[in-house]
Amino acid sequence: MVKQIFPNATQHLIGGEWQDGAGDKEITIVDPATGKTLETMREASIDQVDAAVAAAAKALPEWSSWSINRRADLLLKVRSKIEANIDDLAMVLSIDNGKTIPEAKGEITRACEAIANAASAPMIYHSEAGNIAPGLDARRNRYPIGVCVAVTPFNFAVMNPSMFSAWSLVCGNTLVIKPSEQTPMASNFLVSLFKEAGVPDGVLNIVHGFAEVGQRLVASPEVAGISCITSTPVARAIYETGTAQGKRVQANGGGKNPYVVLSDADIDRAADGISDAAFGMAGQRCLAASRCIVMEDVFDEFVEKITERGKAFVLGDGRNPKATMGPLINAKSRDRVAKAIEDAAEAGATVVLDGRDHPVEGDDTAEGFFVGPTVITGLSHKHPVDAQETFGPFLVIHKVSSLEEALEIANDTEFGNAAAVYTSSGKTAQEFELGCNSGNIGINTFPAPPMNFTMGGMGTSFFGDIHVCGDGAMHFYTDHKVVVTRW
Repeated sequence: MVKQIFPNATQHLIGGEWQDGAGDKEITIVDPATGKTLETMREASIDQVDAAVAAAAKALPEWSSWSINRRADLLLKVRSKIEANIDDLAMVLSIDNGKTIPEAKGEITRACEAIANAASAPMIYHSEAGNIAPGLDARRNRYPIGVCVAVTPFNFAVMNPSMFSAWSLVCGNTLVIKPSEQTPMASNFLVSLFKEAGVPDGVLNIVHGFAEVGQRLVASPEVAGISCITSTPVARAIYETGTAQGKRVQANGGGKNPYVVLSDADIDRAADGISDAAFGMAGQRCLAASRCIVMEDVFDEFVEKITERGKAFVLGDGRNPKATMGPLINAKSRDRVAKAIEDAAEAGATVVLDGRDHPVEGDDTAEGFFVGPTVITGLSHKHPVDAQETFGPFLVIHKVSSLEEALEIANDTEFGNAAAVYTSSGKTAQEFELGCNSGNIGINTFPAPPMNFTMGGMGTSFFGDIHVCGDGAMHFYTDHKVVVTRW
């Protein structure tokens, strides 16, 4: 079905040419809703990976000579292409990833937001100049850093490549994308729309494969900058490899995000927001709620309300209009969530809502990778289940007696990606903001920043110096020269 929409779904784009992979390993693309094989493709060979980098290097001089206004104008054409193809792109994304069609369209809308923001770069991409003394002037000019690489995850196979592509390209760089081998088709479709909009050959390339493909890209001597979103161990490895060679790296890792509910919170509002944060997109979001910390006097009420909302999710194929939650990406992810439930129960915790028992809508979903919303109480925050990233619809709820105790538990983690607090007190919200060690914080809402803001985590949720998006992206993807002149 995907190839009827987009015939190059299982190929690689190198120097403007779609080509079959020539690598030794086969990538099997599985429909997560049914467990059935959709397509197979060969990963890129090492020669193809090198060719993609070489194509990007060859295209760099001409592309970087374009004015930034011309590059920005082309990005607006890309955005229009994506908007015109949103239905087909959402369908491919749902097939590839498993998320519901509304979730897929929401992701694509965020991708368009990222592209539009990058298209505003001419407003901030400018030289600085000043007079130092009579006859002595100085100016600072920005320049692209060169060939860049983006390693992107399965959970946002359109939005994340769009973020990195838009900003790297508008700043005059060229790019090679290595998306997750689990969702190659949606990322390919996206890149094809960049190409159709007029992005020149070699400026944007995409190669697919397993770890060896990513490692080859990261280690390439022609690559100047690396952006990635992945697990913390992989982010750390990419950062260490890249920086050891003098490359710029922004490596985004995992998280174990705390959401706090205080006594003065609107409990219905908190339950609505946190159920979506924990269970939306099957919990496969970097900002997802995975730990909930609730004041003891509203604990029982909150647990009851969020359990009700968890039960109300309709599991099913993301293309099914009835479904409000799709499957996990693969069997390994499903089994990881199931194991977390087992481990919590064995530790004496209460499984208030067991996602393994959640009914699944549809006749062809018996072999799909489904686990429904899960709610756990009575588990020590020191237990490994509450420390490790589960990346699924799995929420552990802790009972506390004070904001200080809530912050202590919230900060007792190596991660620092996101957090949220629900309260009616502005003063308390500010105390939480100042005391919580997370890079993205929500107050009575999900902590997803708008695309014109530079964003990123703390701790082992991020390795690097400059975060993604906003003016941070411009600083990451450009270097500068200071020129002093005397006349």
